Amino acid sequence: MQREGPIISEPQYICDVCGKKKPVSQMAGKCVKCGKYVCSQCAVLSGDKVYCAEHAPRGCFIATAAYGTPMATEIDTLRDFRDKTLDPNALGKHLVKLYYRVSPTLANAIARSEGMKALVRFNLNPIIHTFKSKQHQKDSQP
Repeated sequence: MQREGPIISEPQYICDVCGKKKPVSQMAGKCVKCGKYVCSQCAVLSGDKVYCAEHAPRGCFIATAAYGTPMATEIDTLRDFRDKTLDPNALGKHLVKLYYRVSPTLANAIARSEGMKALVRFNLNPIIHTFKSKQHQKDSQP
């Protein structure tokens, strides 16, 4: 007969972003801006700093992964779209929050695959072109 050892359970914490109870090994830490405890799925990491989605640096994670640099002109267009079209309205703000919650995980997967990078660029380019055209029309109106 085998003797079983004691059951050791890992301490549990509640993520202040998603509200789910997670073992300590799945917690990323506290947001450096607001102090919320954030699980590894909800956290946005920037270097060695942990942020909640609300306080994360406002980068374009997916586009940066696809284009390979945050300095790409395409990303400037996407930032303008976020700032001028999405942020000014309630639905847009919710979409931006959702984006910052899920995009770091997606961006990590995209950055590791040349095929995914190409697919994302293929899908982003028409959006970028459309927004650039609309901005140009607005700017050229008297």
